Amino acid sequence: MNNSRAFLFSLFETAVHACLPSVCLDKHLDHIDTSRGVCVIGAGKASADMAAAVFKKYGDACYGKVVTRYGYGTELATGNIEILYASHPVPDKNSLLAGKALLELVAQTPPDIPIIFLISGGGSALMSIPVEGVSFADKMELHRFLLRSGASIDEMNVVRKQLSAVKGGKLAEAAKSISHTYVISDVVGDDPSLIASGPTVKDNSTAELALTILEKYNWQPIDSIYQFLTKAIKSKCITPPSNTSHYTVVANAHQAIDAAVAKAKNAGWETHVLNYEQQGEASRIAKEHAAIALKFRDDGKKVLLFSGGELTVTIDSATGDGGPNQEYLLAMAIALDGASGISVLSCDSDGVDGSKDIAGGFIDESTLTTAKSKGLSPQSYLANHDSFHFLQAVGGLIITGPTRTNVNDFRVIMIN
Repeated sequence: MNNSRAFLFSLFETAVHACLPSVCLDKHLDHIDTSRGVCVIGAGKASADMAAAVFKKYGDACYGKVVTRYGYGTELATGNIEILYASHPVPDKNSLLAGKALLELVAQTPPDIPIIFLISGGGSALMSIPVEGVSFADKMELHRFLLRSGASIDEMNVVRKQLSAVKGGKLAEAAKSISHTYVISDVVGDDPSLIASGPTVKDNSTAELALTILEKYNWQPIDSIYQFLTKAIKSKCITPPSNTSHYTVVANAHQAIDAAVAKAKNAGWETHVLNYEQQGEASRIAKEHAAIALKFRDDGKKVLLFSGGELTVTIDSATGDGGPNQEYLLAMAIALDGASGISVLSCDSDGVDGSKDIAGGFIDESTLTTAKSKGLSPQSYLANHDSFHFLQAVGGLIITGPTRTNVNDFRVIMIN
């Protein structure tokens, strides 16, 4: 690993560490009365480690269930909090079973026992119960469409909430007792109704908005879903407010980036945060960032440029593999055109960028030279949205495994 890659990766590790449940959750748990016990319910890629942090705090006073992604369990003790596993990003039968198990446990919790909800990114797919009249198969087909459509995570969550029996506040509506929701946010702007599709907060979206989003991305209607949404539009159904009493975001992209910025400054670097909440098509944002980086370089600056947020890739009929961070890097390499002195790291903070267990990757001035020596056409890979195989061929992939948190993308550009 070259020096710039090693240093940029250390900044990513610092960002992730700042948002680990073991680091960020404990200080928020001091005020809960657990004398009669406490029920712990969770969903998301970080939920197992969040459960471990709660168990460390309260010990055998707590019990419950959380669901996380396959392979995203914890080595830490969770006591009587059971860890369930399901598929992400596309739900599977265990997502359905987990959703039913969590909903049932919430409904059974006595009024004098508080409930702690632990929510993190990925919870929407991991806890999946379709509304009445829509089959699980139809909901999964829609889910796959959304992942390939180019829709933002916010738009996808609007649609998911309208078709779910647990999202959009419906999970907390089953509670009889006071509840506390703790969230590790993977949503730009930390909108509580969008993180894991807001299972414990009031839903202000509508069926009409969900249908508008689907039509925007040229959805071929699935009969049961179309009928449910159109019926809901006519009846103007409004989800009642949930019973959640307290809601706290314990970690987000701001905390992650600020931790990395502090480390960089301590190492003597000038730093700029381009955007904590960057959104947009990955290839377009890459071109914009490349232009900024080249301007800094031409001005003789030695600087690190940070950005977070959630980028998207509109796949259409392309058959390649990759994710927003990998596509960003491929497009950056093309836009920089081998410019000397510029290195870029872009990774998803949860360790999964796209459909493969790849966190993201790294490029520098040697990337296009390596590609040329192997007879690769970067433009062809980009046109087919095949950033994974391009970065794999040039040695640019970064694989971390599960990071135990999830706070959006982390990007840093080094101009040296």
